[in-house]
Amino acid sequence: MLFQLTFIASLASTILAVPNLYLVGDSTMALHSASEGIQGWGVKIPNYLENITVLNKAVSGRSARSYWREGKWAAVQASLVSGDYVIIEFGHNDGGSPSTSDRASVYGEGNDTETVTLSDGTVEVVYTWPTYVGWMIDGAKSMGATPIISSQTPNNPYEDSDTIVNSPPRFVGYAKDIAATKGVPYVDHFAVSTGQANAPILYTKLGKNVTESYFPNDHTHTNDAGADQVAWAFLSGLKCPAASGVLSGYVNSVGQGAGARC
Repeated sequence: MLFQLTFIASLASTILAVPNLYLVGDSTMALHSASEGIQGWGVKIPNYLENITVLNKAVSGRSARSYWREGKWAAVQASLVSGDYVIIEFGHNDGGSPSTSDRASVYGEGNDTETVTLSDGTVEVVYTWPTYVGWMIDGAKSMGATPIISSQTPNNPYEDSDTIVNSPPRFVGYAKDIAATKGVPYVDHFAVSTGQANAPILYTKLGKNVTESYFPNDHTHTNDAGADQVAWAFLSGLKCPAASGVLSGYVNSVGQGAGARC
């Protein structure tokens, strides 16, 4: 009898288990205090999901390289269990030269490396951006979790112009390619916000004045209202074929209102 009760309790726990959705990225995704005047879209996405726990592990100022080097990815991977999901989005802090920046990856999509010495004297072997993200994908899979690759968010496309100027950075292409190579869901967050031919669907609809009001501090970081718009754009991207229907069962009735932008 005791065995039966234990088995039933265990089965019920398994059935009722709510998966986790981990968010891995930089300041455009991370939580910010009200005094900063900016907010990451990862703070808003829980408003449009249900039956899943969102854990925002994005950290300001991080690149794929520094997030990996500092052990932040290792901590996320150690927490993953089968059935979890992980959104991985980097790009804003990843440019430059590894010899002058402790965040920059080696240029390109190959297996090239560069050995550098950090300011504290630590010697580091630096890899390409797809290498770091590929390791994260493999690590998530090894834990039974589903990795979702998301391209970086766009900067203010109206900066210094009355017309939209916003070409995709190379990391957008890198994100698409590594997702295809690894066979994992992909959301082109840049494209669902900026649209075809670099004509932002979201920001075109809003217009210059409203769009610029969403970027109070600089051309990269949105305020609270802007973060909500960027989260909504991500929901639209989930409906595109490249996303493979991932998370569709966890989008609530409000979030279902986001139309596909593919």
